[in-house]
Amino acid sequence: MSMISKKDALHIVLRNVKEIGSEKVKVLFSLDRVLAEDIYAQSNVPPFDNSAMDGYALLASDTKKSPSGLKVELDVIEDVPAGYVATKNLARGQAIRIMTGAPIPCGADAVIMVENTNINGRKVEILKEIRKGTNIRKTGENIGEGDLVIKKGVLIRPAEIGLLASLGKKWVQVNKMPQVAILATGDELVDPDHKLRPGKIRNSNSSILYTQILKCGGIPIDLGIACDEAKVIKEKLLSGLMADMILVSGGISVGAYDLVKDILAELGTRMKFWKVAMKPGKPLAFGLIKGKPVFGLPGNPVSSMVSFEQFVKPAIFKMSGRKHRLQPLVNAIVMEDIRINPGRVHFIRAKTIVNNGVYYTSPSGPQGSGILRSMSQANSLIVLPENLSFVEKDSNVKIQILNEVLE
Repeated sequence: MSMISKKDALHIVLRNVKEIGSEKVKVLFSLDRVLAEDIYAQSNVPPFDNSAMDGYALLASDTKKSPSGLKVELDVIEDVPAGYVATKNLARGQAIRIMTGAPIPCGADAVIMVENTNINGRKVEILKEIRKGTNIRKTGENIGEGDLVIKKGVLIRPAEIGLLASLGKKWVQVNKMPQVAILATGDELVDPDHKLRPGKIRNSNSSILYTQILKCGGIPIDLGIACDEAKVIKEKLLSGLMADMILVSGGISVGAYDLVKDILAELGTRMKFWKVAMKPGKPLAFGLIKGKPVFGLPGNPVSSMVSFEQFVKPAIFKMSGRKHRLQPLVNAIVMEDIRINPGRVHFIRAKTIVNNGVYYTSPSGPQGSGILRSMSQANSLIVLPENLSFVEKDSNVKIQILNEVLE
């Protein structure tokens, strides 16, 4: 297969992955999940007229001063804390002390803030004239019975959790979280806690991919490390078919021991592409094995991370029902000259800051595909198109934000 553009590769990926169904979960466990049902209100919220303030429930007309200018004093006939109901009906010349959230007593049509009163025993002096309806939260003001409150397809955030709780929902139907199997390949790899012997390196890719999957809402399944033997790799790949997606790290390039591509073909994988015109991340494969997406990711950790952000993350988002699947690009001013070889999209590890609403960015260190430290020091990627070979300092560039918070 010939090398294809990053744009075409992403189009192929999103065209070939599908949502994987829904399940019912407790509302408290639905955070960052995609709602799979329309939510209608079975009752009004709030369910009764209630006080928006600590103060006194009264008749608004009682707050008007007399023509002679005498001060207004009302008899306080009862106290009503939140969670309780007044036992007396309010009449002209009377007030009921009330707390925020308590039901409005029968006969009252307004609540005056406690700050606008003076209390004198069982009488309250009114210091301000108010209008009918002041500081009263009306029945159904937030949500009316029968209202469509949350539409199917919405990503559930803390606000939606609160809405569901206010509607009395304990369980909710949400899209499933994709299970993603991870297989690292290579005779040179050992687990992170193993002592290194000559020629061996620790497997960092599986740990990186595991946490990247978690971060974007998938369920990672670690298949371990497969040595460079076709039988072992094949067995591991077959065990990964229990998942919704398979990620294979390494073994996808053109070396004598890069066996993954041939084994995938042997297992009936329909390969969609093999190489992508991007740096880092050129040796990237994608196909379908028994209808399930499989990615062959580069063995270099930075290449693997960048490839995940550009292709695997959008695929997981689509499988889990998210509408917004692509990381947005924002404008930034580059703080130093950058030289690159044209012909591929370049993703430059970068440190970006914000000053007075303007993004400023510069490379975070050496850009070799195996240099994980500069990826650790990066919070963004400078995205440079295929036709560029030089970017001058103070030019405008596009960046892709990797961190939720920038300095």
